[in-house]
Amino acid sequence: MNTIATHAESVLHATPHPALRLGELLRLLTERVGPSVTIDRLRHALEGHPERFRVLESWQGSWRLREDGSADAWVIAVRSSNTPPDEPPPALRLRESVRWVGLGMDCRSRMEVSRWYAIALAERDARRAVVRRAA
Repeated sequence: MNTIATHAESVLHATPHPALRLGELLRLLTERVGPSVTIDRLRHALEGHPERFRVLESWQGSWRLREDGSADAWVIAVRSSNTPPDEPPPALRLRESVRWVGLGMDCRSRMEVSRWYAIALAERDARRAVVRRAA
């Protein structure tokens, strides 16, 4: 596996989120690898390893837009982490549940992808609430 894909997988395993937008992953990845990584190189590395990554295309809805108005795909690590992020158990269960739903859906179905996007965004809000209560 190439360096970009290796680092991308470790970033996805370290984040408290079950998935990251491609732009979010790129920002976190450039901190490790450097500015030579572009969105195109990252996407090519991820798509070259379907056994490790699932790239979910933006289909419709306002959640698919980045700040600049362009569409942004979401990325899920296929394999679970051996060392999950330091989060309370309910937050980790929520994270893994959303990740598994994303791995099991039909990416050709606009309805399924749209529902998963809504679930992924709701997970971020729910996780913040769970972490606050646990603290």
